[in-house]
Amino acid sequence: MQFSVLDNRYKGKSSQIPVVEGQTVSKHRLGNMSNYEEILVFAEELIYGKIGNYFSDLQRTILLTTLQGSRKTYDQIADECGYSPKYIKQDIAPKLWQLLSQALERKITKSNVKATLEHQMRHQPPVVKSPDPVALSPVPSAAQKGNNKGNILLVDDRPENLKLLSDLLEEQGYEVQQAINGVVAIQASAIACPDVILLDINMPELDGYTVCQRFKANPQTQDIPVIFISAFDRAWDKVKAFSLGGSDYITKPFKTVEVLARVENQLKVRRLQLQLQEKNRQLQQALQKLEKITAQSELTD
Repeated sequence: MQFSVLDNRYKGKSSQIPVVEGQTVSKHRLGNMSNYEEILVFAEELIYGKIGNYFSDLQRTILLTTLQGSRKTYDQIADECGYSPKYIKQDIAPKLWQLLSQALERKITKSNVKATLEHQMRHQPPVVKSPDPVALSPVPSAAQKGNNKGNILLVDDRPENLKLLSDLLEEQGYEVQQAINGVVAIQASAIACPDVILLDINMPELDGYTVCQRFKANPQTQDIPVIFISAFDRAWDKVKAFSLGGSDYITKPFKTVEVLARVENQLKVRRLQLQLQEKNRQLQQALQKLEKITAQSELTD
């Protein structure tokens, strides 16, 4: 997701709920929403207002399901949303309860989250600051850093994923650019073409499939290898990724060695591709020179 706190993802709403500095969501603006959705909106305001963080779409689904008193298991939620149960149990859900615990300054679990948030709503409404505009992180060039191992563009709507992958790749000597959504990624590639793109699929506005199509439609970026990295593990997701021009596919939760191996493999392919293009260019120049020499020789004969 982008650095916007609330938008029209919530069911039952007829329009967006803008939140500006110093304002909270009033009752009449939430008139079309259920009580559970109001608590969900409140929780997201609280998280952003206190610690500057926010929920992923999957965390919203888990929290709303819990607030509704549903007996759905993490396995059932994973199946409905197309994610791995292990990914939800070991990553998404623990981080959700950790965020809430940090914001509410007490241990939050599935059993007490609804009562705790309702109490908080009655006694301490949150104040949400306007998020700063999204911008591409400034990244020094490979020449400035003294290496030419490769420039990697990371595209993911979750900052924690960006940080994890960025730290991993920078430790190995790669130059890394970060983009929080597809629009920023397209803008970044127009400024400086990366050698490889690591692209998440499940993003708002422009999903990874659409972003890949944009890259492949642009002559400047069409040859850059795109490695999809996603929690979607179904066969048709992978088939679609490759059919749109993807070069590789990594499933979350990923292993460090797998990411590094696949990135390096695509970099090798890219280098060979560039070398071939350069050889072809040199060959074309040589042929043109030969044609000129032949033409001049015929004129003097």
